[in-house]
Amino acid sequence: MAILYGVLRGRPDRFKREDNASTPHLQIRVLEDGGQPWRIAVNVQSNTGSHVAFWVVDPLVGHPVLASLEGRSQGFTTLAANAGGALDYVKAPLFDLALGRVLPPTGAASADDLQDLLSLFLEQCKAAGGEIFAFGAKFEQNLHKPIDMEFGNTDGLHGIHDIHMNQGNVGQHAGDNGVFHDGGLILKFPDRLMGLFLAFQSQRVPTDAAGNAATGALAIEQILGGGGPTLPPPLVSTIYIERALINPSGADPGLETVVLGNLAATSQTLSHWRLLDKNGRATPIDATLAPGASLIVALDGRGVQLGNNGGNLILQDDTNAQVDVVTYTAEDAGSDNRYVRFRR
Repeated sequence: MAILYGVLRGRPDRFKREDNASTPHLQIRVLEDGGQPWRIAVNVQSNTGSHVAFWVVDPLVGHPVLASLEGRSQGFTTLAANAGGALDYVKAPLFDLALGRVLPPTGAASADDLQDLLSLFLEQCKAAGGEIFAFGAKFEQNLHKPIDMEFGNTDGLHGIHDIHMNQGNVGQHAGDNGVFHDGGLILKFPDRLMGLFLAFQSQRVPTDAAGNAATGALAIEQILGGGGPTLPPPLVSTIYIERALINPSGADPGLETVVLGNLAATSQTLSHWRLLDKNGRATPIDATLAPGASLIVALDGRGVQLGNNGGNLILQDDTNAQVDVVTYTAEDAGSDNRYVRFRR
């Protein structure tokens, strides 16, 4: 996915609706403290005319990306593709995909569409003296749009778009797929963080290691209960990531461990399975778990490493399909010589 991905930090200033465009956006103007304006273009409808799915997480807590926000400079910062700073709805989840909702892009009343909802939260953030962290792709060419001149973005390059999930696309948009390149808005209020996340209903989950729709993936529209006949839910593995010793006493290599659990009432054999960390390092797993038992996977330092600044862990089966995923924070890693139970 050849985009200049990163995060824009600034203060929300004003917003402009698009109610008549074929692919409408909510246009958001943000300012750096020095006065530099930026434009954030947020899709509120797909180019096929379907409604955009959205998730509101308030408060947003317990995710490794949050610890990196305070140290970000104002303006745009490029991000590495990992759980320490970038967003990935599938490989480092911030919310339950099944809890999404949809609203039309525009409506006749004052509080009946997606632009109304987003504007409400942005106005609240502005009134509280808050900040916005917008994740997405930086403008790389000047398209000479009138909205840029209106917002003071005179070179057309001070802006960001793709403020939505950027994986699980099929058809003409499959080339946009990637990992740890998802967009979204995080609003910083004086007392909390709020997450606003968006996706097109045609996008599919789960995704594979490249961000493409995995075999058997469902469209988000189907997960949310729309899109024709009800489909059976995807099979859920009985093997899951239970807990980990992230910060053992002494040198970490060889002492860190991850514990897998077996929910089945039968033995489960894991052959050619593996764990992946936020940097893509892998630890192979070949073992059999007794009914209801746990398996301690020792990390020798050559594969998976549990960073003290937080991260994620992905469990893959012998086809490299994602079986389970968890995230942990720097606060979790601060538990010295104690196992951390992962949040669900």
